[in-house]
Amino acid sequence: MAKNRFIWTIPITTIILVIGLLAVAISTGADEKSEEVIFNFGSMDGPVHVQNKETFPYFMEEVEKLTNGRVKFRMYLGGVLGGPNETLDNIITGLMDVGRGIHGYNAGKYPVTAVMNLPFMAEGTGEELSIIAQKLHDTFPEIQGEYDDVKLLWIHAADPYAIITKGKAVRKFEDVKGLRLRTPSEEGSRMLLSWGATPVSLPAPDIYDAIQKGVIDGGVLPIAAIKDFNLTDIVDYVTVGYFNTNMFYVSMNKKSWEKLTPEEQELLEENLLGLPMAQYAGHVYDEQKKRAEEEAKAAGVEFIYLPEQEIEKFKAASKGVIENWIRQMDAKGIDGRKIYSEARRLMEEIKKEKGEESNE
Repeated sequence: MAKNRFIWTIPITTIILVIGLLAVAISTGADEKSEEVIFNFGSMDGPVHVQNKETFPYFMEEVEKLTNGRVKFRMYLGGVLGGPNETLDNIITGLMDVGRGIHGYNAGKYPVTAVMNLPFMAEGTGEELSIIAQKLHDTFPEIQGEYDDVKLLWIHAADPYAIITKGKAVRKFEDVKGLRLRTPSEEGSRMLLSWGATPVSLPAPDIYDAIQKGVIDGGVLPIAAIKDFNLTDIVDYVTVGYFNTNMFYVSMNKKSWEKLTPEEQELLEENLLGLPMAQYAGHVYDEQKKRAEEEAKAAGVEFIYLPEQEIEKFKAASKGVIENWIRQMDAKGIDGRKIYSEARRLMEEIKKEKGEESNE
């Protein structure tokens, strides 16, 4: 009898030990999943920039809510983690977990996305243009493929670009000839060249000093930039014309994205990333545009609204820039005309919807 009891004691003890170890493992796994994650968010712009003041705090709060407080962010502003030309590389390598950059600062990297940088592809608000840009990304694999080395969170546009100058007003097409104007993209540079102006590429934070020192006469900029970069006291004229816009990406390091659980990733994808954040970021720019315009006009900056015949001169001169982009896409085996036509269709659709709303 004693011998039999001893034989059965061993497996029971082992079972108890295994159960104990499993409980510890399960508890440890739960602790690891509930462990707080803090991501570094890098921005090339300073604290007063409207995206840093409004869009990113909103995004961070929403992420924190959706992850029950597990995921948080630490912001580094003013290019502390890397300037405009370094942002993308720093996201890819992980120096930044998340960062916002301008596509145009990475020459040749986003040629298909650049359809939205083409002349007069800005007939709408920043919110509307951001929606179009995000929808194009979500529709065309050729655009999606440009972000394979990161986890794209959203794309957005600024409010439409105007010609903003010091000392020299642009009241008609001929007035732009010979002006040295800042532009952030290859397409913008070609547009300015087609007008007879001289494009100057430099980061937005350097615009103030460049205008003050006479390096440039101004720039093709969103009106919101007057407030974002404190240009109110240094510019004299704003020529409104929906000349073009520029694209911004907010991307995440791939390994950083994998630190989120599958459930957290799904929640963010379904509730926040892509179109919702693109729309929000564009709307924030529109609100900043209103504030910038009010402050600039109060400070004596003159806003010039060109007659349609003058706008047509700008359009006619820059038509070749669009055809050149389509040829470039064709050379890559990409149906550029199809993508361009879809962008135009979305723009006309929005204009039609706005017209219907105004008639109600």
